[in-house]
Amino acid sequence: MKLSRVLNRQHIDFMFKKHWLVQGKRVPIDTGVEDVLREKGIPVEDALEFIKEKPGPRERINIVGPYEPQLPLDETHPDYKTRPCLTLTNKTVLLEGIAQAQVLTKTIIAENKLPNKIEELAEITVPKAVHEGVKKAILSSNVFDCEQQKLPKIKDPVRPAYNFPRILGITDRRRNQIITNKLLQLIERCSDFELTQTRYALNDVECKTVFDKDDDLIQFQDVSNILVTSTSPLKHDIMNEKNIPFVEIPDLYPIKHTVTLPPEHFYDEKSIYPIEFNVSRKHPHTTWLHFNRTEVNNIYETPVTDTQIYGRALTHAFTVASAYAKELHGEGVQDLSEPIYVNCIQTDGQKYHFGVFELNTLNVDGIEGTKNVWYCKNDLKLYDRSCYFNGMPVLENYNPKVYGYINAFYNS
Repeated sequence: MKLSRVLNRQHIDFMFKKHWLVQGKRVPIDTGVEDVLREKGIPVEDALEFIKEKPGPRERINIVGPYEPQLPLDETHPDYKTRPCLTLTNKTVLLEGIAQAQVLTKTIIAENKLPNKIEELAEITVPKAVHEGVKKAILSSNVFDCEQQKLPKIKDPVRPAYNFPRILGITDRRRNQIITNKLLQLIERCSDFELTQTRYALNDVECKTVFDKDDDLIQFQDVSNILVTSTSPLKHDIMNEKNIPFVEIPDLYPIKHTVTLPPEHFYDEKSIYPIEFNVSRKHPHTTWLHFNRTEVNNIYETPVTDTQIYGRALTHAFTVASAYAKELHGEGVQDLSEPIYVNCIQTDGQKYHFGVFELNTLNVDGIEGTKNVWYCKNDLKLYDRSCYFNGMPVLENYNPKVYGYINAFYNS
């Protein structure tokens, strides 16, 4: 039926419009409530007068919400200090890499040397079924996981303007998390029950250490992707240092040892160790550090070099060991009566860097006197390639020695 004016007179649209006009002109009915309130001494105020803005300063109302309002970053901030603190985080690396890390932490290096106990444990024969489990962990992290995220753009140096198709796949953060957790779970299953009961495995715990170095205030802020703790402090056999060709602390002149460390004026001078000392398994044992190329960068946006990766492991182990030492002996501790050892494993999912840090002193001024020691073995590849090839999952050149060292670190 055609909608005409005659029909529209009876239509609901016409009724709704007329009803809206009537309801919009309604006059409030005087119920006498105001007279009753005035008789009882209760003040009555006109709503239109109440909402008018009053002259003078406004009274601030503290609204309770889910988040605390952030304080402005100015001189009134409680953490503001006039003395700058040079900061190294887990997202940045040192310009001179391992050499600069040596100067900052006053450390000598024993290259391709690990304590005798670890070398002996690494030579123990592991059942074939364990290595099959490691291979499955590698394939799970690189091939079988269902994550589909945009991976970094592919760049061709010869054709820098060419845009390659974007690739979806597993991110490096996800790969490292999967393979590290699976390897640690596999080691715990294969270790003695009494030993595993003395260990804790904590994920993504933060450590911070603040120290003075040649009139400069420096802080290292780092994150252990997995921190394994134990009921007793880690001990290693003292190696015969006369037979070890140590790499002495280098001279960085004309570069200063604090280069590429940005100054911060908002900081807390207290070091942070993530575990309270009333916990039974509080002593640091082995710290796992992930190297994700999509997250770790130079502040000048240049590619990260191998020597910078080595230095990152050294500063990370120093951060955990020194934070623990300050929690144990106080912020003003200098030379330690007995050394503190911390095992460190850094990986990008394929390459593994193993190190043992021996903390002897927190007096890092100059290069004379007591020094710290870093035993390391770098660039051990767990495999060469793990991907799909002709529709089949492929794992090439699996290296069983890497699992031997990981197992030795856990059982040392």
